[in-house]
Amino acid sequence: MQEDLELYQYLRSVSCCQICCLRFLNGRADDFLNVDEGLKKRNLVSSEEENPAKKLRENLCVACLGLFEPSRLEALLEQVRNSSDFKAYDCQFFNSSISLPIVLHLRQLSLWLALLERFPARYDRNSPAPDVAVKDALKAMLNRKLEDVLGKPFSVHGVSVNVFFEYGGEEAELGVLKQVKPEVFVNRKANKHCRKEFITRNAFERHFTPTTVCWELFRKHVAVPPAVQDEGLKLEKISFSGPTVFLAGRYNKISRELSQTPWILDGKRKMENSVQEIMAKVVAPYFGVADQSLIFSSSGREDVDVRCLGEGRPFVLEIPYAFKDYLKESAAEEMEQAIDASKLISIKDLQMVERDELVHIKQGEEDKRKFYRALCVIDEPVTATTLAALNIAEPFAIEQWTPLRVLHRRPLLARPRTIYSVKAFASQANERAIVVDVVTQAGTYIKELVHGDFGRTKPSFTSIIGRAIDIHALDVMAIDLDWPKRLRRKE
Repeated sequence: MQEDLELYQYLRSVSCCQICCLRFLNGRADDFLNVDEGLKKRNLVSSEEENPAKKLRENLCVACLGLFEPSRLEALLEQVRNSSDFKAYDCQFFNSSISLPIVLHLRQLSLWLALLERFPARYDRNSPAPDVAVKDALKAMLNRKLEDVLGKPFSVHGVSVNVFFEYGGEEAELGVLKQVKPEVFVNRKANKHCRKEFITRNAFERHFTPTTVCWELFRKHVAVPPAVQDEGLKLEKISFSGPTVFLAGRYNKISRELSQTPWILDGKRKMENSVQEIMAKVVAPYFGVADQSLIFSSSGREDVDVRCLGEGRPFVLEIPYAFKDYLKESAAEEMEQAIDASKLISIKDLQMVERDELVHIKQGEEDKRKFYRALCVIDEPVTATTLAALNIAEPFAIEQWTPLRVLHRRPLLARPRTIYSVKAFASQANERAIVVDVVTQAGTYIKELVHGDFGRTKPSFTSIIGRAIDIHALDVMAIDLDWPKRLRRKE
């Protein structure tokens, strides 16, 4: 296409490298990785460029400041390959993160304005940027090359290769922006919310576009097209960070003297252990992290003195900066066995899950149903009349004011809740005891449902049977959440 040839020739004339030319011609990863083929299929290779004997040493690219030079990329790949820090990660996948100087945005804008003036029929100032972003092109190339060098596939769930570039002339080049749009920088230093940088990337993209700058003023202070420089970008550093891994499963709490999470009040531990800590001590070493770094969440919670039985309570362990991005089946089985050995809790169905699955834990929390069994006591032998009153097949509504026992840490609110069913049985072991199975809306305070909390829960079992009734023991029997996937390792 003649228009593409004219654009290519102009970009080359102002000292754009061939990869940057392809960026302005909507090139793709394959074009950036094989520049000659990318140019040939567009009929853009001149006879001089095809003949190595006629090639002269090129200026540093005005668009990428040498970022795409083959020697620079090869040095980067070699540094990653030989890094002892990278070898510490036992990950099946890798990810990449690239940080580039903001000056590249300025140079892109300068080229953009040059193209608007040179090719008015092809470009419009209200249109999106005319090129594939430098970072996108570099990532497309780098990820392909890293796959070959590391022998691992790219995935957002893998260990992150973080690459930082710097440019010695950035401060001087960006400094002229004060003359282009001085209002952007007024009182910036005095504003405590502004960062220490001269200008942030977001601020540049918001205030410096073809539609927001005065072209005449911009050309007065900034070279259009960008000026050739002798020194380009430099590789500042390469670092590595592990992925965030999510483990899900179900737990049963067997002890009546165990909090779900560490219970620390006024700097003092109230309980020696917790569900979270028992799990973390077993799971954390496998992923090479400190057990304190794990983040625990679950579908609801039970009190310290309440057991969680049945299929168990779904939970998630979030593991930031893990040194592994996979969980072997044998390792999962060993973790389950080690946690079971505590005799305080038992877990099942331990598995890795994706981040987007975490919605199951909290989504529709108040619409879920919870199934409880309570051992209740009254002050006289249980009668058939009492049992009949506590066998309620139809759903009914209650109102619960924040219980007195949690009022120090919960706001004072009236909470409407639904009780779906109540079934009561006489205890054979104690004539004054009643076993009650109750199905409730999530968030119901069961203890207060039983004794009424001095009238703060209405109706309550106390008001229903017309006499005092209290709760001796409580178990969670089931939770209305079919997640995560059931693995049945222990059957």
